[in-house]
Amino acid sequence: MSRDTVGVVIAAMNSAAFIDQALGSLAMQTTHADQVVVVDDHSDDDTVRLVERWRAILPLTLLRNRGPRRLGVWGARRAAIEVLETDLVLQLDGDDLVLPHHVAAMSETYAASPGLISPRPLTWTGQGPFRPATYTKGGLPLPGDQLVQLLAQNYVVVGSLYARELYERIGGYRQVAYGEEWDLWLRLVAAGARVSKPDEPSYVYRVRASSYAGGFARNEAETEVLNRFLGGSDHPVHRRAAKVALLQRTGIAALGPLAPVDGPLPEPVRAFAAGHDRALTRAHHDPDLGWVLSFDSGGAVVVTDDAARVIVHVVEKDGNHEAVEIADPLMRRDASSLRDILRGEI
Repeated sequence: MSRDTVGVVIAAMNSAAFIDQALGSLAMQTTHADQVVVVDDHSDDDTVRLVERWRAILPLTLLRNRGPRRLGVWGARRAAIEVLETDLVLQLDGDDLVLPHHVAAMSETYAASPGLISPRPLTWTGQGPFRPATYTKGGLPLPGDQLVQLLAQNYVVVGSLYARELYERIGGYRQVAYGEEWDLWLRLVAAGARVSKPDEPSYVYRVRASSYAGGFARNEAETEVLNRFLGGSDHPVHRRAAKVALLQRTGIAALGPLAPVDGPLPEPVRAFAAGHDRALTRAHHDPDLGWVLSFDSGGAVVVTDDAARVIVHVVEKDGNHEAVEIADPLMRRDASSLRDILRGEI
């Protein structure tokens, strides 16, 4: 049986210090990619010349953005995928690299469980040994939990693999200021893609000072992705999870203008507010969340249902918002399958 063909897409902008390592790691694969597309996004260093040297070794296509503006990462990846002729898309950042079994491991995992394949990452500073990643992207929620947990936090690694047909069906990459991969992963999983991982690490994520853009608040930047998801979803469970994720990032302000409550609070909710250790300043009813109660002295926000059972308790601390209590099983990373909790709704 013939295997699905694999095309690698790389967005490059002033990547001269790293691009040889990225392309060299593709040349060393035990199973070679069928196509490699590099998009140069207005580099003013030696990136283009270095990429050109790999034409004799790799099935390489180099696209150069000659327009008046940079495409950005989302636009460069979109341009690369548009010229792919392969069944599968495999992403690689221009400053990262992969181990020799990467293409084989990712392809085999997809063949066993088609969907969104997230590599197991290693980290590297450019010196010393590769190290296992210590962040939550090493974990993987159960299939029934995956979309809700992906709304809570992006656990899919940038160098993932997915079907080009599904990518095109959901509209592909779209412009967001931050988190273009997360935006894509959410729509892929919402369209039915199951997230899987190979057994062994194969993607090397380079950790450097400019790996993350400076001068912005990441929590606030991530609200754009969540709000865009809300704009396209009418599933009550998913909407609730997205709004809880917004609260955990920027507090009650994330929900925008909230209409005041017309009439008294339900007695359990009123009694709960009266017994809180901080004074109630605002109460609102959100159609997806339930009762949103805002308290003074630290910006505490509590979301409850009509019986005043706490769903999430968020406290502002040092300018950040921390969830000090999450009772809703939707947001628990150790929850059993949500299909049991929700009686098969997902």
